[in-house]
Amino acid sequence: MTTTQTPADTATATSAAAAPAVEPTATAAFRAQAAPRRGFVFFLVFAAVGAGAAQMSAALLTLTLKATELDAAAATTTISISSGIAGLLTLFALPIVGTLSDRSRSRLGRRRPFLAAAAVAFVVGGILLVTAPNVPVFVVAHLCVTLGFVFASVTTTALIADQLPADRRGPASAFLSLSTAMGALVGMAVAQPFGATLAPIVGIPTVVAVVALLTLVFVLRDPQVTQPAARFDLRRAVGVFWVNPVKQPRFALVFTSRMLVFSGVAALNGYQAIYLLQRVGLAPAELGGAILLTVVVNLGISLLVAPVIAKLSDRLDVRKPFIVVAAVILGAGLVFASTAQDFPTYLVACGVVALGQGVYFAVELALATRVLPDPENPAKDLAIIKVADNLPVSIVAAVAPALLALGAGAAGPNFAALFLAGAISAILGGLVILFVRDAR
Repeated sequence: MTTTQTPADTATATSAAAAPAVEPTATAAFRAQAAPRRGFVFFLVFAAVGAGAAQMSAALLTLTLKATELDAAAATTTISISSGIAGLLTLFALPIVGTLSDRSRSRLGRRRPFLAAAAVAFVVGGILLVTAPNVPVFVVAHLCVTLGFVFASVTTTALIADQLPADRRGPASAFLSLSTAMGALVGMAVAQPFGATLAPIVGIPTVVAVVALLTLVFVLRDPQVTQPAARFDLRRAVGVFWVNPVKQPRFALVFTSRMLVFSGVAALNGYQAIYLLQRVGLAPAELGGAILLTVVVNLGISLLVAPVIAKLSDRLDVRKPFIVVAAVILGAGLVFASTAQDFPTYLVACGVVALGQGVYFAVELALATRVLPDPENPAKDLAIIKVADNLPVSIVAAVAPALLALGAGAAGPNFAALFLAGAISAILGGLVILFVRDAR
């Protein structure tokens, strides 16, 4: 196996205010020796889509069905507790996995071992989710699926910075950002014929994830890093979870913006299944088809919008105005969803949200890759950015019970309060990006 050196972990972090216009020479040299195979972006997106299929089919459907099977009366509470714990796991696991990947000196490379670990975690989580006899095992299953997604997400995102130059990351970043929605469509579509039968609707998306991840393992050119990693002391251990917002204000603002926007998305995604059952009045057997339709609408609109906006943004060298517009549209969609009393109205609201997501996903990750504190070791810092995608799951799980209880009466939980709070969060997230200096 060809070996090469990558930048030392001891490299001085690049100042945000003085971020170079071009990528570091050492990173470019590493990428040149990695020499991505033809079709690399396809296999990268395929792996991310497979991981999204396993993760999102669980988040949108199978966790709800399993929680209802265990105890229908306590299903909402069970999902909130499980989602909160999974969110905390994600919060800690993302930067740890990113750091371990950057520091890996395995003969298999920096990224391959973590792609394989993702496949294993998905298999274990899928088996436990189908067979769980009680809530504790249900939670463990959720954690395994979550861990698989963390491994896959960190690795695929880092590979963009590893193997693609900055001026060619726009479309790849857009498709990778949309991969979770694409995976949701795949997962729901292949499970649709099986109704509420857990074994196939869990097992098929899991198989898709494993095949996609292992395919990338075999086709990826991931040279072994031979330069010794810097000594890992207590200061570095604490630094895994921390980027100084005073020294790296641009990074901190991008993180905050992303967290607020994704809090709005989490408010809708995390509770739409319960909303459709309890407020719209769908039967459990109809839930899979209804969610599949929302995924089709979401993905269809996002795929139409994102590639066009990504290319336009690259050409104009402008990101911030698109992010602001996207957040406002997303917030408007959440407001619309808060008023929906029937499925067709809710579906239209999902279309508005999808339009906002399509614009947002087209540009936000590309902007994030340009404000990294240490662009030569991207996995850890991009993993912290990914924390902003997942931390909202725990935040929403913590505040949702109080919001749902506001004025709740015979009509049931106050979903409108939850969705309106999500809309406010999303719009604020868009406005925060305006304060990122030295970025357009």
